[in-house]
Amino acid sequence: MQISSFHLKRKDGFYTAAGGGEVSASEPSEGALLLFPFKTASIHSFSFPFRSAGDVRNALSLKFRPLLSGEEEVEIVPFFTGRTTAGSEGAALCLWREEVPGGELDSVLQQNVVWPLPLALAGAVKGNGVAAYRDDFVSASAVFKNGMPVNLNCRSSAPEDGGLEEEVRRAGALAVAAGFDLSPEEVWRSTRAEDLLESAQETVRLYPRLTELNISRHALAASLARERTARLFLKFLGSVVAAGLLMCVIQFSILCGIRSSLDMYAQESASMYREVFGKDERVVDALSQAKERLAGLRGRGKSDSDFSSMLSHLGRTWLDGDERREDFPLMEQLRYTAEGADITGTAEKMESIQALRGAADSGGFRANLGDIQQIPGGGLRFTLSLRRNAQ
Repeated sequence: MQISSFHLKRKDGFYTAAGGGEVSASEPSEGALLLFPFKTASIHSFSFPFRSAGDVRNALSLKFRPLLSGEEEVEIVPFFTGRTTAGSEGAALCLWREEVPGGELDSVLQQNVVWPLPLALAGAVKGNGVAAYRDDFVSASAVFKNGMPVNLNCRSSAPEDGGLEEEVRRAGALAVAAGFDLSPEEVWRSTRAEDLLESAQETVRLYPRLTELNISRHALAASLARERTARLFLKFLGSVVAAGLLMCVIQFSILCGIRSSLDMYAQESASMYREVFGKDERVVDALSQAKERLAGLRGRGKSDSDFSSMLSHLGRTWLDGDERREDFPLMEQLRYTAEGADITGTAEKMESIQALRGAADSGGFRANLGDIQQIPGGGLRFTLSLRRNAQ
């Protein structure tokens, strides 16, 4: 996020640098960095074998729970310095939830970044060392290593707190206890608010990733919403992947079944072919080879002579010598099948239909009358089936 201005929060409002070491009241505009003197803020480094911000927050909650009385509500804000497939590491800012700004300040805090005041001191020591700031309102110090805070301290100024030098001494003692070997150049102190805001500007320039750390109710709620959305999306993707794998397994099973069936059909076809045509021939395509064998067979079925004999018999039925029988019905349709012939015709009288059936039922053929209907205008329509007698 691009920071446009820097502001210090005091009880009566926000202040920004006015020159000459002084600050003046101002209303933050969009894109401002706001320094809040959180009295309960502390920093804790972490390294866990998981990457999720929600999992990190839960693990830190379990770590701090034995130290609490059970009534306090702590807000834990993880900041990641590294994420790999094996896990994550970084630092978590912890503070009392009631101290998180929001409510009537929401309109000011939206679209702005909220920091604990000591975090702005990193730029004063170029990311390594001890920095302390004190004015009439607040006393703050921090210990930094590679741009990340190792310790944060912030409280209201009081005459009995020993002043700025005592704040530097306490922070230095914490740094030495943590294994720091401090040089004079790595210790910074100031009582000018303008120096604090300049240090904040330098911190943003040197470590822009720190602007991802935003301590306001609106920002924390948005972060939690993004985490929930990411979790739901990952669950959805997991379901899609699982369904896809299941479908792949089903399709593979079906494919294996089809291949097995094809192999079985091929074996059965070859077995049937050998059973019908002999066992010596090599079977490549049983169906094609069977068709070729059947096409080569002769004299074992009906031929065109069946149709010719059927036509000859019908001709003899309708003719009396060389003349057509005048009293015989009129044939309208002849349908020839493998079983015989089906005739549809019309006649003036039932006697002529009976005479046709009698004439056709001879010469090795059997004639049977079918449906007989009265037609408009007079006359009858009939069907007659003609079949060859069994030999």
